[in-house]
Amino acid sequence: MDVTAQCPALPNMDDLPFSRDRDAAWDALLSAGPVTMSETGVYFLSTADVVEQAATNPELFSSQGAFEMVGSPFPMVPIAFDRPEHTRYRRTLDKFFGPRRMAERAPALRAQLGDLIDEIKASGDTCDVISQLAVPFPSQVFLTLFGLPLSDRDRLIEWKDAVLQFSVADGGPPAPEIVARAGEMLDYLRTQLDACRGRRGEDLLSQLVNDPGEDALTEQEVIGLCFLFLIAGLDTVTSAMGFAIYELARDQDLQRRLRSDEAAIPAFLEEVLRVGSTVPHVPRKTTADVEVAGVTIPAGSECWLGLGTANRDDARFAEPSMIHPVRQNHFAFGRGPHRCLGSHLARLELQLMVEEWNRRIPEYSLESEPAVHWPNALLHFEEVHLRLGSVTMR
Repeated sequence: MDVTAQCPALPNMDDLPFSRDRDAAWDALLSAGPVTMSETGVYFLSTADVVEQAATNPELFSSQGAFEMVGSPFPMVPIAFDRPEHTRYRRTLDKFFGPRRMAERAPALRAQLGDLIDEIKASGDTCDVISQLAVPFPSQVFLTLFGLPLSDRDRLIEWKDAVLQFSVADGGPPAPEIVARAGEMLDYLRTQLDACRGRRGEDLLSQLVNDPGEDALTEQEVIGLCFLFLIAGLDTVTSAMGFAIYELARDQDLQRRLRSDEAAIPAFLEEVLRVGSTVPHVPRKTTADVEVAGVTIPAGSECWLGLGTANRDDARFAEPSMIHPVRQNHFAFGRGPHRCLGSHLARLELQLMVEEWNRRIPEYSLESEPAVHWPNALLHFEEVHLRLGSVTMR
């Protein structure tokens, strides 16, 4: 059977207008159908129902082998595994990443945010909130969480960027300088792991290295977890921060409402995560022939689950491009057993950022309309220039 005959074609992703009109880009993907196929034979699942069907059925839509294109030399714990390995990893890690444990980090992280925002205030009446806040803060969170010196922040950002370039190298080996940077990061992590052995500490690295439990992670697995945080846990938060500040800066009424009612911030952030959809797709591989929305997807097929399109599906979310005061249960953190390990940490970072920004910056507005960087694996603003004060966008 010719499977292409029953499967609509995926629009050319590079041509979608994400940089200037995200709504139109999402609409184009959804209009093509719930299941589409790229020119290279990759299946894209788009509507909320089919994405949920696949994400909650790892026996048919497997993560095992789905992340090979990243090229990680270490096990990508836990996202690249299915049961039973995935169950073991989550059993070990969930106790470190639950909401209570993350809340314990709040005072230190809030203080760091205050310092960063005060530096922005002192630098003048304009800023690029991406480079001055949204990039450095998640890196500081990583260092704090893993018990590493904050003075290593700028080096970590360089290493993170190198690892990302390494992972997306296409058509050949990455440049020598990228390999060298990735090697520096690996040496750094191994040195820190050795220093943690036998050390009692509250930081995650010490607890993982000295975990006496039968499900304890090996050194390779701990490094794989660090690698995952670098490529999936820093830029995603940077992007979400950019989208959050953008929505506030262009809506003075919303800005004032959240400043006067901080209890409304969590619901706002859930909508930012949904509308922004930092991670447009996540990969899976089918383990058997499966029919989805009338399309037969053969066993062994590469599939991409459209978290972004699911978040914009008007069958699930009325007025999907609008930020609503109360609406949750989005797809930004995935669905099913592979739901994002760091979701509680990401929410904490975003909550603290909005609170501290609004407390320390009385008024702010867009200085210019930012553009989404596209094509790219993540949706994000490269820059968001703000005017600190009551001047509106010119």
